[in-house]
Amino acid sequence: MRFVQGAVPGPETGESPDSTTTLWVRDTPPRPLDFAALTSLCDVFFPRVFLRRGQYMPAGTVSLTVYFHADADALGRQSDAAVLGTARSQRFGKGYFDQTAELWGSDGELLATTHQLVYFKG
Repeated sequence: MRFVQGAVPGPETGESPDSTTTLWVRDTPPRPLDFAALTSLCDVFFPRVFLRRGQYMPAGTVSLTVYFHADADALGRQSDAAVLGTARSQRFGKGYFDQTAELWGSDGELLATTHQLVYFKG
C-alpha cells in the first residue's frame, strides 16, 4: 500500500473532518489481477471511523457488495500493476457508518466499486 491521502492514523493524529483514503495497492508478491484478487482489493481499506476519530476502535463489516465494471480483457491489461483505490464515508451514526470505494486501473479504467455497512463501538 502506498497512501496518497488519509493514511492509517498514528497515536497523535487526532480527529479528521474527512473520511477519504486514496492509495495505490497490489498483491505481494505481484501477480496478474483476476476477479478474486480484485474482490480482495475491494476490502483493503481500514474502517473510516479510525480516520474520523483518529484512533483505533472495535469495528466490523455488516455487509459488503462488490460491483465489477471491468471484464477479463481489462484485468489482463492491468496485469500486476498497482490499482488506485479511494474510499470514503457519507454518514456516521448510531454505531454504524457506510463506506463506498472505487478501484481504478493504472490506465484510468474503473475496475470495481464497492459499498459496505460497518458497525463500530465508540
